[in-house]
Amino acid sequence: MALTACVGVSKRELQALGSTITPTKIDFVELTAYAGRAKAAYAEEAVIRGQYPATVRVSAPGKTDAQYFIERDDRAKVQYIAIRGTANRKNLIEDVEMRIREDLALAIPVHAGFDATARVLYADMKPYLKPGYRTYITGHSLGGALAALLAIHMVEDGYKVDRVITFGQPKFTTTDGVGRLGFLSLTRVVDENDIVPMLPPTTIVNRVYGVYEHAGPEIILLEGPHYVFLPTHDADRISIGEFGRSLNFANLKDHHMDNYLNRLSLKAKGAVEVSYDERENYVAAKKKVASN
Repeated sequence: MALTACVGVSKRELQALGSTITPTKIDFVELTAYAGRAKAAYAEEAVIRGQYPATVRVSAPGKTDAQYFIERDDRAKVQYIAIRGTANRKNLIEDVEMRIREDLALAIPVHAGFDATARVLYADMKPYLKPGYRTYITGHSLGGALAALLAIHMVEDGYKVDRVITFGQPKFTTTDGVGRLGFLSLTRVVDENDIVPMLPPTTIVNRVYGVYEHAGPEIILLEGPHYVFLPTHDADRISIGEFGRSLNFANLKDHHMDNYLNRLSLKAKGAVEVSYDERENYVAAKKKVASN
């Protein structure tokens, strides 16, 4: 029940925000390509290199269990980084320790475990990264949170991080941190039935740094061609993780990358934006399993 979070705005405000459609051109073909890389990050090295021949590094450093790969086009001066998810959803609820990144330029509160892993990944991949190259980063689940934190490290070191696209990403900072991340070109893609983006839930409040919150705009994938787009200022307030969700809908199966790829591929053929208030018209209810 901790997954059911508290309402962060008044009912009237919520209705006003949720009824708004912000027309935004979203390239679902491009998002599908990012999702393909995020899924590939789970595969064996030979499979990754077969799918992405320009790969220059595949690694799961130390004891992190966080595999990543770097794909590089030296002619175009572009590099892609994809990071797979790690750990499990239980850890996302129980491990909510935060710390301030005092040793770096951007002193924001971050999830301590995520940041520690991001630092290990960055140290391992840095010899293979090219300063001056346009950089695109993606990841699924915890890999999405690591992708965002990695981008912060890279920006601070002068790399050109053009875009970060994540899928089913949990929260990694608080309201205070979100307010300082305007420079980060982060877009979060979430499935309406995926419970992981709700984590850590807003019912858990860090006694020093406050409530966990998402950064960046949010694209919510619904049934068929339908989707919701929430700009950053709206996503902060009516995000999938900000208020009560019916457990008739939330389902771990919808967290899988195959589900994301299937939903994105449908929208790549033609997408229809709807308002947040209309979203439940395009969500298939999950059947409850009767308990004995």
